[in-house]
Amino acid sequence: MQLGLFAIETDIPTIVHVLTAGYPPEIWFVPSLILAALILASLVDGVTGRVPDWLMGLAFFGGLLSFAYYAGWLIAGERLLYVIGAVFLLRMINLIYAKFFGQEAFGFGDAKWTGLAVLGFGLMPVFWAWIVGAWLGLIWLGVRKVVGTLTKDEDGVVYVHFAPFLFLGLIAALFVKSF
Repeated sequence: MQLGLFAIETDIPTIVHVLTAGYPPEIWFVPSLILAALILASLVDGVTGRVPDWLMGLAFFGGLLSFAYYAGWLIAGERLLYVIGAVFLLRMINLIYAKFFGQEAFGFGDAKWTGLAVLGFGLMPVFWAWIVGAWLGLIWLGVRKVVGTLTKDEDGVVYVHFAPFLFLGLIAALFVKSF
């Protein structure tokens, strides 16, 4: 489907190819399960403000073990290194931000969500998910400010549940391509 400068992939073979790129044919279902876990985590975060640990752990270790069994430990190890690098980078950015501003920029749930997304879809789609998600989050904050519905936590800080925006950014990164 064409939307101005962008095209959205909507045919089933293209969607299957996008989701299973880099996966052995034996585990074609794993990216869909990881995506389902990311959807559920985003919904839970949107409602409760917490990304569920058990869900992230189950999906992460299931995906990693599927990679190891069907693609080999070398490929699983490579994916694991990408995940560790991404989560470590996010934690360092958050620590530096907290040092300068006295509060965290984002929670560890966003880092867990990112780790699972990197395992399932690689670094570049998740990089773009963060960029698109950040812009969507800013737009959401702006709309809430205009409407006057900003809620604050017990410290008086406005909090955005970010995983839903990360998910929308990931979908955009996976299925929208510009011309």
